[in-house]
Amino acid sequence: MNRRGFVKWLGLLAASAVLPLELARPATRAARNLKAALLGEVHYVRPAVMPKVIMIFLYGGPSELAGNLTNIAEINANSQNPYPTNLLPTTQNNIITPNYFWGGGAGGAGGETMESLIASGEMSVYRTIHRIKEDSKAHGPSVFQNLVGSLDMAGPGIGTTLAAILAANQPFGKPVEELLLPFVSFEGDSVIYRTGDLTVPLRLKPVALDSGFRNPYERSANGFVSDQEPVIEALSRQVSGALGEKGRKVIEAFEKRAELDAFIKTSFSTAAVNQSLPQEVDANGVPIVDVDNNPVRIQYPNTNFGNRLKAAISLAITNPDTYFISLGSGGLGGWDDHSDAIPEYTARIRELMDALAVAAKHMRLAGRNDIVINVFGDFGRNVNLNNSIGWDHGNNQNLYTLGGAAVRPGALGKVVGKTQRIGTPFQNRQFTAPTDDSYQCEPFAIASSLYKYYGVQNPEILTGEPPIDEINPPNQRV
Repeated sequence: MNRRGFVKWLGLLAASAVLPLELARPATRAARNLKAALLGEVHYVRPAVMPKVIMIFLYGGPSELAGNLTNIAEINANSQNPYPTNLLPTTQNNIITPNYFWGGGAGGAGGETMESLIASGEMSVYRTIHRIKEDSKAHGPSVFQNLVGSLDMAGPGIGTTLAAILAANQPFGKPVEELLLPFVSFEGDSVIYRTGDLTVPLRLKPVALDSGFRNPYERSANGFVSDQEPVIEALSRQVSGALGEKGRKVIEAFEKRAELDAFIKTSFSTAAVNQSLPQEVDANGVPIVDVDNNPVRIQYPNTNFGNRLKAAISLAITNPDTYFISLGSGGLGGWDDHSDAIPEYTARIRELMDALAVAAKHMRLAGRNDIVINVFGDFGRNVNLNNSIGWDHGNNQNLYTLGGAAVRPGALGKVVGKTQRIGTPFQNRQFTAPTDDSYQCEPFAIASSLYKYYGVQNPEILTGEPPIDEINPPNQRV
C-alpha cells in the first residue's frame, strides 16, 4: 500500500492509523449486548503464554479441493465437465498425495507442501468448516459475519472485540499507553477491525503497515509536507481543538506519531528485517554458510504475498507488544473462481503454501511457539466444474492453521473431517458436506478458538459457537 492509499484509508485529519477505523457508527442491539458482555459476562483468565495471531483471510471464497480430494472420483463422475485425468485415483502416477491433497509439484496446488507441514506437526487442516447457520453463500454477509465472528453483521470485528477484552483485563504486564503496535493491519481497512459500538484505548487501535513497514506517520517522503511540518502541526491542532473529544484524540495521535515513526524506522528497516531472519540449517541442524562463510538466511518467496507474510512474522517475533495481525491475501489475487479456475487456483494456493512453509520454518528456527496463523475465507465452493470451467459458491471450506504449540489446547499435525458429495449428477449445485460421523463446526468457531487462546473461558457468548475441538476430533491423517 502506498502513502496515498494510507491517507485515503485513514482520512486527512487522522494522519495516523492509531485512530479508529470508524469515528461514528449507529449502535445495534447486538453490539450493545456484546459491549455489556465484555463488561460483565466474559470470564477471563490470563493465559500462561500470551499468543500472537496472524489472520490470513482469503477473500472471494477458496475451493476446498487443494486440501481435500477424498471425493474426487465421485465428483468427476458426476461433474458437468471433467477434471484433469491426473487428479483421478485410477490414473497411474496421479498427483493426489497420501492425505488426498492436490499435489503435482510446480504445476500443482501445494499438496506436497501441505504433507510436509502436517508431517512435521506444524499445521493442521480442518476440512469441514461447514456453514449451516444463515448460509447465504453471498460474499457480503459471509465476509462480514466471518470477520465479526458471529451472525451479527453490524457488530465489531474480531480484532476490535479482542482489543476490548484485553483492555478490560490488562494482561500486558505494562500500561496500555506504553504498547507499540499491538494491533496491526497489513491489508489496510478491514471488517476485522470495525469498531461497531465498542470503545478501545487509542494504543489498541490498529496501525496500517505495508510489507516494507512504510507507514502513515512518515512525512519525509514528501518534501513539501516535510518543509511545512510545523505549519501543518499548528493548523491540525487548531482544527482538532474545535472538534471536542474527537479532536483531542486526533491531537493525541499526532503526539504518538513521532514515537511510532522512530520505532518503525529503527526496528523494521529492510536491512534490519533481513538481518533478523534466522540462519538456514542442514538436516543435522548445522548452520549453513555461503562460500564466504556468511550465514545463509531463510528466504521467503519474493512475491507481494511472500513479502507481506515475512513482514508479519518478523513483526510478531521481533516486537513483544504485537498481539494481533490481519494480513488478508493481497498479492495472491481473489478466490472467486467462477471460470477458468484450475490454472489460476492452483498457482495461487501453491504460492500461499510455499510462503506458509517458510513462515513455519521461520517460527521454528526462531524458537517461537506462541504465534498462530489461521487461513480461511468467505465460504467454500461447489465441486461441480461448471460450463465456464469454474466453481460457483458453496459452503464447506478448509481451515489451515499453523504454529502456536504453546497456546493451543492440542497438537498440530491433524487432518480433520470427512466429506461426501451432495447434489444431482450433471447439475451445477453439487458440493461436499460432512459425513454423519464427521467432525464439523461453523466458521465462527475460529473466532471462539482465538478468544480462548487469549484467555476467554466462555467465548461462545461472543460468537454463538464453542471453540474448535483441537484435542479429540478424529484424525483422518494417513
